[in-house]
Amino acid sequence: ASSSSSSASSSSSARLAKAAYTAAADSRGARRRASLLVAKAASEDDDASSASSGGGASADQIDDDERETVGGTIRRKKALAAAQKKKEKGSDFSVNDVNPLDLGRRARQAADGFFKSFTGLAQLARSPSLDETKYDAVYDADLLSGASLGEYETPNARFTTVLVVGAAGRVGRVLVRKLLLRGYTVKALVRKEADKEQLPAVVECFVGDVSDAGVVNEAIGGVNKVVYCARAKTFISGELNNVDGEGVRVAVKALQDYNNTLATRRAGTSNKTKLMLTNFVKFKSVYDDWTIDETRLVDPADGKWQAAAEVAQRVDFGPMEEEDGSESKFPLFSGYVFSRTGIAQISSALDDLGSLDMRGDVSLVRHEGVLLRLKGDGKRYSVSLREPGVDGRTFIAPFATTGRWQIVRVPFSQFRPEVYNRVFNAGDGEADMGPPMRLDNIERIGIRFEARNQTAKAAAAVAGQPAWMSELDSPGNNSFNLQLEYAKLLPMGDETDFVLVSCGGAGMEEGEDKDRVVKAKREGERLLRNSGLGYTIVRPGTLLEEPGGNKALVFDQGDRITQSISCADVADVCVKALHAEEARNKSFDVCYEYGAAEGAESQYERVANVPNRSNNYLTPALSVLEKNT
Repeated sequence: ASSSSSSASSSSSARLAKAAYTAAADSRGARRRASLLVAKAASEDDDASSASSGGGASADQIDDDERETVGGTIRRKKALAAAQKKKEKGSDFSVNDVNPLDLGRRARQAADGFFKSFTGLAQLARSPSLDETKYDAVYDADLLSGASLGEYETPNARFTTVLVVGAAGRVGRVLVRKLLLRGYTVKALVRKEADKEQLPAVVECFVGDVSDAGVVNEAIGGVNKVVYCARAKTFISGELNNVDGEGVRVAVKALQDYNNTLATRRAGTSNKTKLMLTNFVKFKSVYDDWTIDETRLVDPADGKWQAAAEVAQRVDFGPMEEEDGSESKFPLFSGYVFSRTGIAQISSALDDLGSLDMRGDVSLVRHEGVLLRLKGDGKRYSVSLREPGVDGRTFIAPFATTGRWQIVRVPFSQFRPEVYNRVFNAGDGEADMGPPMRLDNIERIGIRFEARNQTAKAAAAVAGQPAWMSELDSPGNNSFNLQLEYAKLLPMGDETDFVLVSCGGAGMEEGEDKDRVVKAKREGERLLRNSGLGYTIVRPGTLLEEPGGNKALVFDQGDRITQSISCADVADVCVKALHAEEARNKSFDVCYEYGAAEGAESQYERVANVPNRSNNYLTPALSVLEKNT
């Protein structure tokens, strides 16, 4: 009997190992088939164990060696789970026993557990770092069994866990129930213990302030996506900044840290992480990689001033000197351009950029834009991308500085040919855009200053810039001073990672209260956009407590809406944004159709007619709106 049991166990373990290797396949179908194989092998292992022991072996009778095997680990976990269910329900039978979704989930968990144990045998013995052990408590949890970074190109609800921040609020309460009905696993962060009573029992609730990093980090374990719909209860600046600013920052950082930790454990890198292009402070070769380009006059009519420009014009790039005479750690790009049409620029070849093993292997195609941390002088600068060769074109995207340290996000979609910008700024009519920019044909990246871009007209050309930019049209436009810390590349993705329910002030009376609310909301939006996570920012009109799905919705940009909208419709927009590619990196306003209640003619063009509730109206609605605004 002992020999037979050993043979059966060996055979089952072999099948389990084979299934685990199969589970490492990239395709979705292969993963599912491998999961079923693991479930079957684990079940046969249980039967063999039961037969060899007369059907009644206890945990104390298991051999010490058996405790360390993968089969033993799986059996112990299943036994503990079964005992817990029996204790809670008072019955051996559970609906989950016949639920195919739960069987698949448990099979995937077994495969992940075996693969983790198997790969651990081949690793060198070492003490795990704090970052690696931070999420050990949830690494083997059910919430992670179907979740991975980029494993499925279009993940669906059954493999998605969503954290709803502000789940007891007007939008949050409806949103939680909509997510559950669609098969999502839902976790919730609420402010008070009493708020938990408003949510279904199946939701895992966490109680605490949105700015409490400890609570948020605990709640984020096992989460794929976050919907942030918390709002301040008062118009006090401190509470507004805590909920709409600091709360968003904490939630964004927690999701980033969790993604990075999980990716390191499973694949070594996260596709949601920004790529360091260059660190002007830490990289010792920064002054070799980045060089001062030849400054030039772009207007042939200014050619007579070329000789004077060569004498008077100066451009420097190097360590900045502090007031006490010591050398600053931040490099300084500064100088003076003689002519109104003069250009000063520093640039580097892409082959010289990147960090660690990515140095010299930077590909712009796999990213969505550039992220810079810098401190300017209140003037406008540009990021430039140049094609190879003498006839290669230069594409530029301008940005404004505030005079303080700031993070600047420059999507590749905002780059335009240099010739186009020159004609546009001069007001000489329509400019020819020429062929579109190809990211795989870019050789150099640079940062430039142009005196002509400091005029009031040019400042107004950049959408969304504050009114004080017009004050830059002054005699001091030819000098510049820019401190740099780092440049990163924003990751590319298909779906939204973080949905933020914000506010544009629609329906609020003009005054200080509205200004404070909008200012705090904009700060949270800025933090989310600069994070590198895929985002969707929803700005609804005045919220109403009424059923949704009964009126046409308007999607707009530019803070022009004035109509109201139900909380249920806002929640539905958030749910559909989770897997809609058109929703990634878009900010938009949403409200009921104008004039719909009075039967008046709509002021908007109809882009979609939804025949039933299963259709995703969000994709056609957002396809006509602009990204990265």
